Amino acid sequence: MKTAALATVVAASILLLAGAALAGDLQDHAPIRIEGNYQFTAENGVVSGSGAADDPYVISGWRIDAGYGDYGIRVHGTTRYVVIRDVEVSAAAKAAIFLSYVQNATVEACKLKGNWVGIVLNFCSLDRVTSCTLASNTEGLHFYFSSDNQVLSTTVSRSDAAVYLDGSNDNELIGNTFASSSMGVYLDLGSQRNILYKNSFLANAHNAHTVSTNFWDYQGRGNFWSDYGGLDTNGDGVGESPYVIRSDGDQDNFPLVAAP
Repeated sequence: MKTAALATVVAASILLLAGAALAGDLQDHAPIRIEGNYQFTAENGVVSGSGAADDPYVISGWRIDAGYGDYGIRVHGTTRYVVIRDVEVSAAAKAAIFLSYVQNATVEACKLKGNWVGIVLNFCSLDRVTSCTLASNTEGLHFYFSSDNQVLSTTVSRSDAAVYLDGSNDNELIGNTFASSSMGVYLDLGSQRNILYKNSFLANAHNAHTVSTNFWDYQGRGNFWSDYGGLDTNGDGVGESPYVIRSDGDQDNFPLVAAP
């Protein structure tokens, strides 16, 4: 009897360890649609949180195949704090993650591949994209009339445009990599006062386009441009000549000579 009981305990322990090993694996989930603060529910992929600043809703651990439907995750008209973390989305016909009229959202450590757009911010503010990987989407990130947001430590590659800002002001793009795309960053419809520094622009057909005044360096540090031809004669890691974005205005005054 003692032997049987011990075997049962050992078997249960093995099952618990196996479950713990699999706990970090992504689980399949249907596309998620949230309309308003009261739809942050378990049925909509929320795994924890109350929506407070110090206890945000968390949507995490999902693999979503949008099946060429419009969106993988669509959130509209919310102000509660939410973190979308460790989610993979593919095959979205419009956007993998679409935030519309949303404040206080963070998209973190998500992998978005093979969608029309990776992440859309539409009339959004006070949102953050950080540590994400976006690859082989037609566009990586697209902001429509969205201001006071951040994009940090994110890699966007193999897109027509890695980042596209329309009528979007006062956003911060810091420490990102924009690579192997037709256009690195495209700032249009009067997008202005956006600040971009410590980014790496690698092997894009065109690195940047802007029609209004934006800021391409901060406190003596700019961006790394793989086609920059200037010299660093004093060895401080900053080129001696600016990197010109457009001839009548914007330029990176402190281009980096090595990727940060």
